Amino acid sequence: MKKTSVYLCYLLRHHPEEADLTMDRHGWVDVEELIRGVNRRGKYRLDRETLEELVARDEKGRYRFNDAHSRIKCCQGHSIPWVEPELVYGTPPRYLYHGTTTAALKKIEASGAIEKRKRHGVHLQPEEERAWQSARRWGLTPVVVKVDAGAMVEDGFSFGMAENEVWLTDVVPARYICDRLYSPAPQ
Repeated sequence: MKKTSVYLCYLLRHHPEEADLTMDRHGWVDVEELIRGVNRRGKYRLDRETLEELVARDEKGRYRFNDAHSRIKCCQGHSIPWVEPELVYGTPPRYLYHGTTTAALKKIEASGAIEKRKRHGVHLQPEEERAWQSARRWGLTPVVVKVDAGAMVEDGFSFGMAENEVWLTDVVPARYICDRLYSPAPQ
């Protein structure tokens, strides 16, 4: 299931063309087209029941069905330049958390900012534990940085929240990192 979920993220966030998916400007694709595309590729087997279970069990809430469960998308994390995430812009909690690795943190500190890279925004979590989930996924030494989002808002930075409550912003200058947490919270 985990490998299938990773593959779905790959298709829905980065390469829909690999399963011949027709994606709209917000990242939505037809569920039946997704199932056919995944099965045609032959790497994984997917049916509606498995897809429903993957979406329901995803701890990060990455996926969303429309009301009829006929369309699906990833909420954020796209590297497809023409996809426009459906964000609600507003004021985030005072502090947000970003999960990364110690190696990436060195690059962040050297460059002076957490950059969005090829994605539509820097992903920030409202809860520290969710940031630890992100940090652990790389299989390297995880670290979570605490970001003073309140100060960023005061200084004119804009934040949008995806449906799974992940906050996105274009960049986080290193001066807004107010803490580095090296001891992961219990799993």
